[in-house]
Amino acid sequence: MTDKIYGIHQSQPRDVFNFFKANAKKLGLVGRFSYLPTLQEQAASGQIVGLNNGVEMIIGDQILVEDELLMDGQTRRYAKVRMFMGAFGNSRRTPDLEIIEDEISRLGYSDMNRTELIDIATAFSVALGIDANSPYFNPLLFRAADIVEVKAGVPRYFGPESSILDAPSDGREYVRVDGEWVVSDHFVHTSIDGGTATI
Repeated sequence: MTDKIYGIHQSQPRDVFNFFKANAKKLGLVGRFSYLPTLQEQAASGQIVGLNNGVEMIIGDQILVEDELLMDGQTRRYAKVRMFMGAFGNSRRTPDLEIIEDEISRLGYSDMNRTELIDIATAFSVALGIDANSPYFNPLLFRAADIVEVKAGVPRYFGPESSILDAPSDGREYVRVDGEWVVSDHFVHTSIDGGTATI
C-alpha cells in the first residue's frame, strides 16, 4: 500500500497534476491527463481537445480548502484539489472511472469525495468553464463524468491553541503575527558588555 502524500507543495493543483502525470502508467489510464487552464485556452482558440475514446482526467486550478473545528478551539484546514474525470467512446463510469478512483487512492490520495455525477455533455462543458458551443468534444462521444475532490498536503492549524509544533519546517525563521506564521524579517544579535547582555 502506498503511503499518503504529505508535504505542502503537494497541496498545489499544478504539483498534483505533475505528480499524477508522472504516475500515469500506474493509473493504467487509457486517455490523458490535462490541466484545466491549459484545456480552457485550447478550447478558446478553437482547438478540438476532446477524446474519441478513453478517460480524460482534468486537474482544476482552483484553490479549495476544508476546515474542521476541533474541540480545543483550533481549526484544522486541509487543502483540496478538484478533479474532473470524463469517460468517452467505449469507456463508462463503471468500471473505468471507478478503477481510476481506486488507483488515485493507491497513489496516496485516499481521502476522496465524489461531489457530482454528470451524464450530459453540455453539463460537463459548463462544469469545466468551457462554452457549450465550443468544439471541445463531440457530445455523441461523451458517456459520463465524475467530479471528485481530494485532500492534499498536510493540514494547517489556526486558532488560540496553536503551538510551535504547527510552525512551517523549511529551514527559515518564523514568528507569529495575528495568529499566522510569517517569515521573520530581522536578525537578532546578542552582545555582551560588562556582563550585561543586550539584544
